[in-house]
Amino acid sequence: MWSDESLRQSRETEAKWSDDFARISQRFGVKPAERQRVTHSGIPLKPVYFPHDIGQIGWNDLGAPGAHPYTRGLYATQYQFMPWANQPVIGCGLPEHTRQRMDYLAAQGMVGYFGNRFYNLVYDLVAHEGLDPDHPAARGRIGQGGMAVYSKRDMATLFEGLDLTQMNVVHITYYQTAPAFAQYLAYAEDQGVPWEKLRGNTMNWYHQAAYVGMSCFPPRSAMKLAVQLIHFCSRRMPQWNTTNFFGYGVEESGGTAAQEVGLMLAAGAAYTEACLRAGLRPDEFLPRFGFQIAQANDFFEEICKVRALRKLWATQNRERFGAKDPRSMHVRIHTHTSGAVLTRQQPLNNLIRTTLHTLGAALAGVQAMEVCGYDEALAIPTEEAATLALRAQQIIQEETNITAVSDPLGGSYYVEWLTEQVGAAALEVQRRIEEAGGYVRAWETGLVRSTVEQSAYEWREAVNRGERIVVGVNKYVTEKEPPVPVFRVDPEVERIAVERLERLRAERDQARWKAAMEDLRREARAFAAKEIQDLDGDYALIETLVEAARADATIGEMMGVLKEHLGWGPAH
Repeated sequence: MWSDESLRQSRETEAKWSDDFARISQRFGVKPAERQRVTHSGIPLKPVYFPHDIGQIGWNDLGAPGAHPYTRGLYATQYQFMPWANQPVIGCGLPEHTRQRMDYLAAQGMVGYFGNRFYNLVYDLVAHEGLDPDHPAARGRIGQGGMAVYSKRDMATLFEGLDLTQMNVVHITYYQTAPAFAQYLAYAEDQGVPWEKLRGNTMNWYHQAAYVGMSCFPPRSAMKLAVQLIHFCSRRMPQWNTTNFFGYGVEESGGTAAQEVGLMLAAGAAYTEACLRAGLRPDEFLPRFGFQIAQANDFFEEICKVRALRKLWATQNRERFGAKDPRSMHVRIHTHTSGAVLTRQQPLNNLIRTTLHTLGAALAGVQAMEVCGYDEALAIPTEEAATLALRAQQIIQEETNITAVSDPLGGSYYVEWLTEQVGAAALEVQRRIEEAGGYVRAWETGLVRSTVEQSAYEWREAVNRGERIVVGVNKYVTEKEPPVPVFRVDPEVERIAVERLERLRAERDQARWKAAMEDLRREARAFAAKEIQDLDGDYALIETLVEAARADATIGEMMGVLKEHLGWGPAH
């Protein structure tokens, strides 16, 4: 990229600058060792960067926006003709409470791709565990942290009057992915909508159990469930996005930006290899993979993390797996501003944090955003907090003019150098995982979890020592703080949800339900004995789940069968 003469001049310029910097440091009584800074991933930083710092980076490593290896963005125009999608996470209380928030935010300008409606819907803590609201463990958790949707009938309440063909629906499920997906398909049938016309996303992120707590299916059962869904949608639902790599959960659990990229590359490689063993071609399924990535406080490292991930994913899929379709090399990123760095103390400060996260995500060139409410360290966002989170995106989109240029940070000495460094650190994480037997084996042995937990411990200790500043927590602490409104789920939600479940069980066709559940038990038993390579064209488990959903089986009932035959226990 630079001539030898230019690099020589660059080094001479740095040497002269270093003399000036040393004199100024001495005047302030600062020794060079005391000035050493690192990123939040521990990458050592120089105090300034020059052309020779990126002298080894060639034009082919950067390219243009919209060109391989996509370091500079997936699309040539980036946001010049279409901004990123606004994707607030929505879910609270009963289905009708969630629908109220959906309609409210849509009226406030929440919009998806090409101006379509886009609903990012999260299920509650009960559904995530594969339970029904009358289970003893559900008490106090119904409608908390998400919506209380447990049946096809609940989905009818949630989506009443909406045209399923004119919107994207993201189902934020944990391990109840397959039953919730089946219920949505059964509901679509009731509305006369062919499955191939549905647009949306299933999380299919069983891999997150390797680093996020909660119970889960065993790793190998989880991988089979993931692959069958990918196979089914690749052949029967071409507009449906099948899998979301949950990098966000790595940083939220205490991992670093480099670990987030490295672990998602390793998980992506494991999913890809499994799909190939199941008979799919790379370009059949890779275009429908997406990523949910955190945007946290280390402003430039978080931007460079996104740029590095795009380059490494494109390279992996083309060179390692033989993908040819450009869409197979795209890292379609939904960024979620970090909830882990928000504080209960001085919660209004979180407005500043989330706005900076939003700006960083925009400069990184992501495709969609969820911006945390300033009160999310306290509860589900209030309507006011959710509106302000949406306004942060809209102000940055409409008022700052940063959408006028594709990849405005491209060519920055610091940004390009740091992108390379984050990428190298991520590849080292991936190498360790794959040398240990690959992602699934590293999940089974606890290597993934211990990697993240060690970083979380180091972060906590740095905060305790005051080496890592958290404003309002270990610096600039105030004795009194103004109160902020906190969202509360209606206490009647639990009673109503249980009553609705009892009514559903009394009113459904008992003979049809019993037959569907018997078929599901038989197929779950058979599925448990199958290997990945046996799943080519075998959709029996999904088909029997859909039939159970047609017969009004609940999340808890379907998950109970899957747990019985596929295994269930604490995540490693």
